[in-house]
Amino acid sequence: MLRKVYIISTLIVVIIAGFVGGAVDILLLDSVIKIANELGYPLYFFTALGVLKIIGAAMLLLPSRLDGIRDLAYAGFTLDFLFASYSHYSSNSSLGEVIIPLIFLAILTVSFLLKNKASLFNSEV
Repeated sequence: MLRKVYIISTLIVVIIAGFVGGAVDILLLDSVIKIANELGYPLYFFTALGVLKIIGAAMLLLPSRLDGIRDLAYAGFTLDFLFASYSHYSSNSSLGEVIIPLIFLAILTVSFLLKNKASLFNSEV
């Protein structure tokens, strides 16, 4: 059971926040441009952030013997979600825009807490 929860929580972060979110940031879709203007960030920030999201998502898929590298990805996504929430809060965005990154942070926390108990490449649990 823990293995399934770990896999689902990790894949949610990897696919939605990492690969899809990173691609959207890199492509600078209209929604990203709108958010950048509302938050006061330059567009190149989102391009760099998108690249780092994709790299971080790939790092979360590494085997458990590379735990130190995976921990860097967990830390990076934690900072991303916290700063995204705080940026929206500081710019008086809607409550949903403030809470959504915190929901992803909660999902990321579940993945992190279960990572040593149930690895994607390990069927011990």
